[in-house]
Amino acid sequence: MLLEILITVIVIAAMLLFIGIPFEGIVNLLLLAVLAGFALTTGFVILFFFGTDIFLLFFRKARGSFDRIDDSGRFDHAVYTIDGEEYRCVFPAETSWQNKIYRKGNHFLLIPKIKKWNIAYDRHSLMIILIGNLFSVILVVLLLLFRLRLMQ
Repeated sequence: MLLEILITVIVIAAMLLFIGIPFEGIVNLLLLAVLAGFALTTGFVILFFFGTDIFLLFFRKARGSFDRIDDSGRFDHAVYTIDGEEYRCVFPAETSWQNKIYRKGNHFLLIPKIKKWNIAYDRHSLMIILIGNLFSVILVVLLLLFRLRLMQ
């Protein structure tokens, strides 16, 4: 995939040189495209974590016990039992530290206020969301600083 992208960039750059566009203009265009891709990716990351924050407003605290790792889907998910009902963790289960993260016993969970959904956020998922929110804020600040520097 990366090789195809590199070959495409080289072919497009060669065609632009052939029709008379200066090399500096091609480099500037390439840098602008990379910056636009970075900004677009950053925007999606920010929207994802902002949407998750909004989604968490419709959840309530609960205590549940870890039951098992469900490997029936594309990704493994932790399954918790709360009042005899199973709740599947929204985020995929970690594969490398399963023994340390998913232990038997009581766990703090967030479950939906609406009983239709049998999904949950465990402590590990909430840490990922917190880190993602911090990362999003840092990315926004960096993009704004970079934008201000370009305007000077």
